[in-house]
Amino acid sequence: MIGILPYAICFFLLAAAILLLPKKQSTQKVAVTLLIISLAAEIFICNFHSFHLLFGDYQRGELPLKGEHTTVSGAVSDTNLTSNKGGTITVTAEELTGTVGTLRLHVLLPEDTDYVDVKISAKDVTQAASWRSNVADGKIIRGDDRSAYIVLDLTGDVSALKISLTAPKEAVFTLTGITVNEPVPMQFSALRLVLFVLGCMAVYALVTFPSMKKTYGEQPAALGRVAIVLTVVLVLLALGMTFAAMYDQTGAVSTGFENTSGNQITQEIVDAFRAGQVHLLDQPSKELLDMENPYDWSARRELGVSAKWDHLLFEGKYYSYYGIAPVLLLFLPYNILTGFYFPTAEAVLLFGGLGIVFLSLLFLEFAKLFCKKIPNSMLVATLVILQLSSGVWYNFVYDNFYEIAQASGFMFTCMGFFFLLRSRVIGEGKIRYRHLVLSTMCLSWAVLCRPTLALYCIVACIFIVFGYVKHRGEIKASVPDLGDRQKRALRGATVKYLLASLTCFVVIGGIQVLYNYARFGNPLDFGIQYSLTINDFTRSQYHTDFVMIGIYNFLFAFPKIQPEFPYVVSNFSTLSTNGYYYVANRNAVGIFWRALPSLGYLGVAPAWKSLNKKERLQALLLLIPTCVIAPLIIIFSIWESGYGVRYCCDFAWQIILGGAAVLYLLYVRRAEGQGRSILRHAFTVAMVLAVVINGAMLYDYLTKAGYLAADYLRLARVFDFWF
Repeated sequence: MIGILPYAICFFLLAAAILLLPKKQSTQKVAVTLLIISLAAEIFICNFHSFHLLFGDYQRGELPLKGEHTTVSGAVSDTNLTSNKGGTITVTAEELTGTVGTLRLHVLLPEDTDYVDVKISAKDVTQAASWRSNVADGKIIRGDDRSAYIVLDLTGDVSALKISLTAPKEAVFTLTGITVNEPVPMQFSALRLVLFVLGCMAVYALVTFPSMKKTYGEQPAALGRVAIVLTVVLVLLALGMTFAAMYDQTGAVSTGFENTSGNQITQEIVDAFRAGQVHLLDQPSKELLDMENPYDWSARRELGVSAKWDHLLFEGKYYSYYGIAPVLLLFLPYNILTGFYFPTAEAVLLFGGLGIVFLSLLFLEFAKLFCKKIPNSMLVATLVILQLSSGVWYNFVYDNFYEIAQASGFMFTCMGFFFLLRSRVIGEGKIRYRHLVLSTMCLSWAVLCRPTLALYCIVACIFIVFGYVKHRGEIKASVPDLGDRQKRALRGATVKYLLASLTCFVVIGGIQVLYNYARFGNPLDFGIQYSLTINDFTRSQYHTDFVMIGIYNFLFAFPKIQPEFPYVVSNFSTLSTNGYYYVANRNAVGIFWRALPSLGYLGVAPAWKSLNKKERLQALLLLIPTCVIAPLIIIFSIWESGYGVRYCCDFAWQIILGGAAVLYLLYVRRAEGQGRSILRHAFTVAMVLAVVINGAMLYDYLTKAGYLAADYLRLARVFDFWF
């Protein structure tokens, strides 16, 4: 058992830091209390099994690996038992006597073996004639000595044990010994302790600090400070995830800024554009072109015909379906300047990181316009929920052209709506032309990342109409109605406003239209039906059941709860649909549970009654299209591509923000006294659940099979308190 020294050192360091905080005494007392509670939890809960042998007659001893009453199978050595690749070693010991409370398996794992699965069967005095199969199991993890201890809770004295150890595919291990009834060592986790204390203190601050109880209008700087800290932490987390993904896939972290090859977006479209053409340089094989139906995946496979996966085949040439905005703005200029191809992982980090920043800026702008009577605690909780539930995080785990398209589209959409609110086409303040131009420019580029995001350009046009009406009112108020002077001012302002709001749509949208026409002879044809991918999109039939699969899994799938880490697991369902539906991954917990404020839509009826005629018109034409109609249409459009959790970064934050807006309105217009207090604390609870659920889903999304597999497993054990 380890000593108490690490606990004492950590306790005094954290206590000293807490006492030095320039906070009131009650806050310091709460922090010290939390520290004491967390230390007690570390000792008595997280190390519960270390006390397993304190009560009972447990005799320590060694279980021989060979002998008169011991048999071994699956080993290639008699001295130290070594497994075959991906093999199983089984040690069967009979004629045993006494109580067995723990087994320590002395296993040597080479660098390329991350873990070994363990299963134990036993015979005891309560069942001596036959085996109790799989009465215990475990996973011995490389670098985690404590995982080699298996705790047993058998019903009587043991007469026989059968211990099976299995290596993953192509992995080997060596068993050097088995110790019976060795106490499980205590294990101290500073990470676990610090996260618990800091997490509880964050919740405490959100609930009790005066600045958090005040409304945004009373103390706007409080939200701004928290948003800055949160955004910096999240960007650093994205950076860490990107580097971890690099290492997990390649065994190294390299910048890759001198790449001589790339993928469909980073290289193939770049090379095509530099060659002055819209079709890709690679030529389809004669065998592919001679096929009766080259879009049939099964036919290609049966004939052994190769094709470029997820590329478009049209009139004998390869094309790319994926958006050209990242190519025109990043990958092509970089290649022209350096001769190399910009790395994918860093591109996803750049786009996704900027998306995180602009989502925070967007929410701050939203709060400035509409949330002056909302407590800062509710706004902070909403921002945390928005960021964690946005879906952009799934793009940092892998690096391919899919993630480039998703992350860049997410970034430009967040930027577009930030500048749209900043332009003051709605809300108080004079309209700002440059922000309106930036908004339409970013939303236009979003379409050139992902065509489905064109819906938000349509939504923006509704905002622009509202802004035009507002702008005419500003002109009439500022220019006296003297002869034709006001009319001339209105005409000039109208031309200026239309140029600011529509030029980018026309110019950048025109690029996409010309690109479509040059490829397929149709300005509105993006070419998805010509994909050489999961299905023949030229002939696939529509079924509403497929739409419902997306709606259920993206919005309603209820999380499954379990007592082991990560506590929440996916609940994906195909709704018993009969037919072929592509599933990229089964990671699914609905947005309504990832982000509880999105359930605010249930309060639409009382919120609607509290609005005046003008406010109802704005909600009907602005909030509902942005947060309900456009996201639902995007979910609907996914039916043909199948389910992939990363798609939610196209619509998640919009749905969440709409639900939160309804709750904000109820807080201001309908709730009083205790009702407001309940709503305020409900947002704090929702924030904690968002951290837990989204963290669990992201952990589930990781493969845990690369160079960091053992590290991910060790991390899980840090938070799996009862292992």
